[in-house]
Amino acid sequence: MKKAIIIEDEMIISFGYRLQLESLGYDVLGTARSSEEAETLLTEVEPDIIIMDIYLKGDKTGLELAQEIHAKQEIPILFLTASTRPDIVTAIRQLKGCHYLSKPINSDSLEDVLMRFAQN
Repeated sequence: MKKAIIIEDEMIISFGYRLQLESLGYDVLGTARSSEEAETLLTEVEPDIIIMDIYLKGDKTGLELAQEIHAKQEIPILFLTASTRPDIVTAIRQLKGCHYLSKPINSDSLEDVLMRFAQN
């Protein structure tokens, strides 16, 4: 079973992602609401993929956190974001091992992206 963590500051949204991931056969190892919680969680678990928002509570954005994560380990990161600003999209595309989906997320598009990650 594939393992995931969710980094999202809105609990209700995080819960929805959890349900979607579990319906797709993922084991959600934990959730974090801020960059600091995410850093702690990543010292405790080893996910196969990270589902993350761009805008987080804490002192780092999702993009900054992704750069730090990838400096230590290569874990695929899927950004789920409402932002379609060109600078944000460009920044995500420049991060190796990252992809994004625009909110609201539907199960089919989430499943498609997760399958692509699994093939790499």
